[in-house]
Amino acid sequence: MSGVKLLITGALIGGAMTPSLAIAQTGTGAAKDGDGDDNQITVTGVRSVTRDKLSENAANAPQSISIVTRQLLEHQATSRLADALKNVPGITLNAGEGAARGDTVNLRGFPAYNDIYLDGIRDAAVYTRDSFNLETLEVLKGPSAILFGRGSTGGAINQVSKAPTLAPLWAATLVDGTNNDIRATADVDMPIGISAAIRINAMGEHSEVAQRDLVRNSRWGIAPSLAVGIGGRDTLTVEYLHQEENDIPDVGIPVINGEPAQVARNLDYGLASDRFIANDNVATARFRHQFSDAVSISDTLRYADYVFSDIFNGPNFAYRGSPGAPAAATPLASVLVGRDSPSSSGHRTNLINQTDFTATFATGPISHTVVAGTEFGREHDDTVRYVNPFGTANETPATLLLSPNPFEIAPTEPGRTRAVTTAYSAAAYVIDTVSFGDRLDVIGGVRYDRFAAHYRPSALIAGVSAASLAPLDHVDHVWSPRASIVFKPTAHQRFYFSYGTSFDPSAEALSLSSKTANLAPVIARIVELGAKFDWMGGRLVTTAAIFRTQIDNAQITDPDHPTQIVLAGNQRVDGVELGITGHLTRKWEITAGYTYLNGKTLASSNAATVGKQLANTARNAANLWTEYEFSDHFELGLGANYLGKRYADFAQSAVLPSYIMVDAMAAYTVNSHLTLRANVNNVFDKLAWVNSYYASATENHIIPSPGRTALFTAAVKF
Repeated sequence: MSGVKLLITGALIGGAMTPSLAIAQTGTGAAKDGDGDDNQITVTGVRSVTRDKLSENAANAPQSISIVTRQLLEHQATSRLADALKNVPGITLNAGEGAARGDTVNLRGFPAYNDIYLDGIRDAAVYTRDSFNLETLEVLKGPSAILFGRGSTGGAINQVSKAPTLAPLWAATLVDGTNNDIRATADVDMPIGISAAIRINAMGEHSEVAQRDLVRNSRWGIAPSLAVGIGGRDTLTVEYLHQEENDIPDVGIPVINGEPAQVARNLDYGLASDRFIANDNVATARFRHQFSDAVSISDTLRYADYVFSDIFNGPNFAYRGSPGAPAAATPLASVLVGRDSPSSSGHRTNLINQTDFTATFATGPISHTVVAGTEFGREHDDTVRYVNPFGTANETPATLLLSPNPFEIAPTEPGRTRAVTTAYSAAAYVIDTVSFGDRLDVIGGVRYDRFAAHYRPSALIAGVSAASLAPLDHVDHVWSPRASIVFKPTAHQRFYFSYGTSFDPSAEALSLSSKTANLAPVIARIVELGAKFDWMGGRLVTTAAIFRTQIDNAQITDPDHPTQIVLAGNQRVDGVELGITGHLTRKWEITAGYTYLNGKTLASSNAATVGKQLANTARNAANLWTEYEFSDHFELGLGANYLGKRYADFAQSAVLPSYIMVDAMAAYTVNSHLTLRANVNNVFDKLAWVNSYYASATENHIIPSPGRTALFTAAVKF
C-alpha cells in the first residue's frame, strides 16, 4: 500500500494523463482533427503491429481489425485490458484457476490467453494488465500465425505503449469512486534537444469492487521511456515497464444444478487471506533505420521478467465427506461449500528479438510491398504448485452456502511439485503485397517456425508419482501460409477474401505432460470474406465480414485409451461480424459492433459434447458507445454491451444467462487545462455473469459483474 500512496502523491504533484494524443489508424474511438472533418489519426506508440507488419493500414488490411484508442478508454474511465476489450465484439472472459489467472479471454470462440502482445512481442504472463501506459489497443481477428507464430487461433491482442514525442506534456488524472476507488496517473513528456525526448508514465490505485465484499485491488506502476532521432532516418526507443499488484481475488459464486447459485451477489466463497501478487518488469529497445522512403529495417529486443504468487481458495462441493454436488431438491440453507486450494507461484523470463524489413518496389506496371522478418526467443518458466489440502483431514472447513465465512484460517502448505520449462523459438517470414494499379491487391506469404520445449518436473515432497516426474522434450517445425485478395472499386470501398492458418504446439503454455509430449501441433484454418466502406469523407467507417474457423485435430481423450490424448477432435466456428466507427455528424461520435458466432464441437471422444456449442461462446454479442458534444465545454456519452446466453462447459452442463449492461458518461471541459468527468458503470445495477470456470458439477465458479459504480475524474494537462 505504501507504493500506491507514493504514486498517488507523485501523480498529484507532477500532473498526468492527457485526454487526447494521436493513435494508430482509423479505429474505435477515433479523434477528429482540427476542423472536425476527418476521422484519421496518426501513430505515436512504440510499436503498432498493423503499421509494422501489414503492408496496408488497418482500414485496407484483408482481415477484421478493431482499434481501441486511448481517448475512448479515458472517456470510459477504463483502467484494465479486460475492461477495454468490451469495445471489441467477439470476446468473452474466463475465470482462471491456479496458475491460469490474470487476463484470460476467448476471441471468436477460442482461448487467447497466450495471444496477448505488448508492442508486437508476446506478453503471455500471469498478471492483470493496466492501461496507464497504453497508447492504443489492436485486436486482429482470425488465425495470424504468419504475423505472430504459435497461437492466435481466434486472433491476437496487441497493446501499443506510449512513446516519447517532441510535443511537451505535463498531465494528470485523479479518480475517486463509490467503490472506494482512489487512482492517480501521471504522464510527462519532455523534449531534450531537437530530435530526442523522454516520457514517464506512472499509476497508483487502491480500489474495491461494488457489491463484492471481499475483493480488493491494489497496484502501482511506472514506465519511463527515451527516444532519440525522432523524425530522422535512425530512431532508437528504449522503454521500461514496472507494475506490481497485490489483490484479494474474486473467486466467484458456485454453480448449482446448471445455473448460478441463487445467493446474494455480495457473498464471498474465498478467504480474506487469499492473495494474487504479481511483480512485472519489461525492458524493450527498438531501433529503426530508414534507408530511403521505400526501404527500412527495424529491430526490437525485449527482456521481460514476471513473478506471481496465487494463494487461492475457490468453491468446490467435493470436500471431505461431501455427498457431492447438491441435488435439485436440496434446500440451499443446508448446502455446504468446500474451499479448494490449487495455489501456485511462478517466475517467467522472456528474451526475444524480432527484426522486420520492409521494401517497396515495382516490376514494370506492378508494384510490390515486401515485409519480411525473423524472430528468435528463449522463454523460461519455473512454476511451483503447492500441496492442496482440499479433500483431506487438513482442509479448510466447508462453509454454509447462504452465509459463507471468509475468515476461516487456511492451513499453510508446502510446495508439492516444481516444473521448469525452457522453450526456444526461431522463425522467419515473408509477405508480398502485389498491387495491380489502384484497384487490386494480391497478398501472399509464408512463415516458418521452429519451437522446441524442454520440460523438467521435480518433486518437493515425498510421495509424488514417479511417472509424473519424467523429463519431456518436444520440437515442432511448422509452415504457416497466408493468401488474400483485396478489390478496391473506389477509394472508399474495399472488398477482400483471405485465407490463413494458426498452430498451437503441445507446449504452447510452456508445459508438457506424458499425454501431450508426442502430439503434433493443433492446426486451425480460416477463410474470411469482408468489406470495409468509408463514408462522409472518411469520418465514418463501416465493416462487415463472414468467416469460418475450423480445427480438425483438436486434442481429445482417446476413447480406447483414456489415459492418452490424441489429435482427433473437430471444432468449427462460423461467424458474422459488423462494425461502425466514427462521426455521424461533427458532434456525434459512435462505436458499435455485432458478432454472431455459431461454434460447435463436430467430433470428440466425449459424445456428450458433439454438436454442442463451444464453451463460453455466445452466439450473439453487441457493443455500443456513443458521445455527443453539446458545446465546446459539455459532452455526454452512453454505452451498452449485450452478451447472449452461453455455456460454461462443452457439454452444456451449466448455462450463463444473457445480459445487457449500460454505462454513461458526462464531461465538462472547464478550460484547455482542466476536464471534469463523471462515469456511471452498470447504470441499472444489472447482475451479469461475466467470467466462468467450470470443470465439473462439483468444481466450478463464475464471477458476477460489479454493481453500479460511479467514478469521478479530474484530468489536467499543460
